[in-house]
Amino acid sequence: MSLRSDRYFFVLVAVVWFLLSGCSPMVFTAGAGPLDTIGSFFDDLGRSISQTTRRITGEPSGRRSAPVSAPSDGFILKIERSTLVPTVVYRGEQVTLILRYLIGGAPEQGVTVREKSALSSEGKELKVLKDESSEKENGTWENTLSFAVPASAKPGKYAVTLQVSAQGKTRNVRHSFTVR
Repeated sequence: MSLRSDRYFFVLVAVVWFLLSGCSPMVFTAGAGPLDTIGSFFDDLGRSISQTTRRITGEPSGRRSAPVSAPSDGFILKIERSTLVPTVVYRGEQVTLILRYLIGGAPEQGVTVREKSALSSEGKELKVLKDESSEKENGTWENTLSFAVPASAKPGKYAVTLQVSAQGKTRNVRHSFTVR
């Protein structure tokens, strides 16, 4: 081997050793590419999500009175109200969703209720904002979900689908907002 080919061999060995030593290869681009933007969008969005669920009406725990009346099939799951504000936002601003729903005809120990919300754009689900199950008793419940529109969000129309499920029944509502 000549001196020139020895250098190439050394460089090749050094590169292979670097790649196989547990370090992953890095690709540098001039500016943020689409994958970089998508990743930061989800990271920013995920960090900003906050939610609470509280009981609006019904008997406090330990005090029971007549149960909420239910139809002959026994169980009621009804969305009473849902809102999304504001409907036009700028990057960095907060979006708040409120879902108020009624549970009736549940057994005394309550039922498992699943609350799910997902963000979509152009018909594609971008992120599940919340997907939680918990035990709920008869009464009216209100869930408040807030998130900040990421700085990396593209201007356009977005939608949030809110879903509540229990005892084999599912109720959905969808709200739209525009990012400018």
